[in-house]
Amino acid sequence: MKHEHRKSPFHDHEHAVEFDRRAAKSEIRAELEKKLIDMLALKGEELVLDLATGTGRFARPVAKHIRGGRVIGIDQALAMLRVGHEHEDPVPGYRQVAGEAGALPFKDDTFDRAFVSFSLHHFGRPALVAREILRVLRSGGQFIILDPVLDEPRDSLDQRLEERINQVFRRTHGADFRFHSAEGIHNLLTQAGFRIARTDLPTYSFDQDGMEGIPTGRHWLEVAEELEGESPDLAERLRERYFRWERKGEAVHVEGSFSYALICGEKP
Repeated sequence: MKHEHRKSPFHDHEHAVEFDRRAAKSEIRAELEKKLIDMLALKGEELVLDLATGTGRFARPVAKHIRGGRVIGIDQALAMLRVGHEHEDPVPGYRQVAGEAGALPFKDDTFDRAFVSFSLHHFGRPALVAREILRVLRSGGQFIILDPVLDEPRDSLDQRLEERINQVFRRTHGADFRFHSAEGIHNLLTQAGFRIARTDLPTYSFDQDGMEGIPTGRHWLEVAEELEGESPDLAERLRERYFRWERKGEAVHVEGSFSYALICGEKP
């Protein structure tokens, strides 16, 4: 079966509205938001960069912990920024900027903190992005990556599964899409020049009908259904490592768990 890759939909306003709606209803995202704020350890005066800010779902609550400082959110997807700007609850400490993650429009040694949430997997050149963050952070500044992570591959079957997962996601999110492992994020940060200051790898279990509330859940279900018909060995490994699924009429019952990385790198 031949599939066509499509450009990332985040430049489409309707998609941005739907993305924001789903994000607002996700309990997993709400729990990870609290963990991110805790890891940022803000005192209130910091200048914080939110990379790939999207609609500001993480930047806005972070900005509410700022008194005297500011959160600057940057994104290249104007539709996402527009939806963020349309929020009914404005946050004075949050400002949006249009720009590229790999060529940040900021001077060296500008920010005290930086973070990226649920976006690392969209960067085609993550090493370049990490070096740019290192450049704009002050000495002692910290960069926190929050992202879904895959299990570290144990064998060739795991490697094939990882490749297949990414292939399916790329059809919706573009050719640059790639899930990382926690070890891969560690390596990305240390090779850019960061010191790993803290790591948290929470796992969230689910046992429910449908994928509502599970970040990127509907695309995971696409992976499962395709593998079931095309590659039984990969389908079984997906069940072992991530989740099981059973279709009951129009509904699908899913049971399993996904892991998320919160990894803090510090600029020497």
